[in-house]
Amino acid sequence: MDPGPGVIESAFGLLEILRAFGRARLTDLTHESDLPRTTVYRLLGQLAAVGAVERVGAHYRLGPGLLALGQHVSPMERLRAVAQRPLIELAAVTPAHVGLVTTTSRSPIYLEVLRGRDRLPFRREPGEPVPARSAGERVLTSGVAMAIDDSDSIDGVSCAAVAIPLPGGDAAAVGVVVPMPRLPRGLLAPLRTTANHIATLLAAHTQARRHDPANQLASHLALPQGVEAPWFVVGRIASSVRANGNPGQTHT
Repeated sequence: MDPGPGVIESAFGLLEILRAFGRARLTDLTHESDLPRTTVYRLLGQLAAVGAVERVGAHYRLGPGLLALGQHVSPMERLRAVAQRPLIELAAVTPAHVGLVTTTSRSPIYLEVLRGRDRLPFRREPGEPVPARSAGERVLTSGVAMAIDDSDSIDGVSCAAVAIPLPGGDAAAVGVVVPMPRLPRGLLAPLRTTANHIATLLAAHTQARRHDPANQLASHLALPQGVEAPWFVVGRIASSVRANGNPGQTHT
């Protein structure tokens, strides 16, 4: 007999639905998750108790606790923080949409997105997968230093991406996207400059962290470098939802 999804899997499934919907009612979440209504209601209550979800009227949405948690995912925490200013500067000097992409255990995703001057036929958000065959996806998966896509993956939309080397063999890239059949080659120089700027800042930031007493203590305690107090939220979520057993079990 199939015991159904585990508690943690079901809880994160609800979080993923809320990420896609923005906000949703209990009825919507029950329909999309295929879980019993009582189970969904119970899980939402437990997620709300740890700040992962918040209720606004009849709707639920992702809670601020997830933002604080996400900011401490390494190396994403360091990469996103360091890249903010160079990305803003690139967006200011070009008409293009600017994106920061990186790899995860599942697939390449957008880590940051800055809107450009001209509207695209789609809207990208941080956390969404990078389109297959796009310049960013090719840089992250093939190991090339730069890739250009002249409407190859999406008709009428062109993009380019330049790799950013990360410590530990991880991959990241900065890219530009324009609603044009061919990418203006004048965008390549500022794109390369931005990638090099981010790489230089990352190297300096990594060097500074090595001399941080807090990270030296973490190393002495055999903890991963950069792991800080907010990770306890994971334990709180897991403990809260696990306490009530399998989500497929309903309670009256």
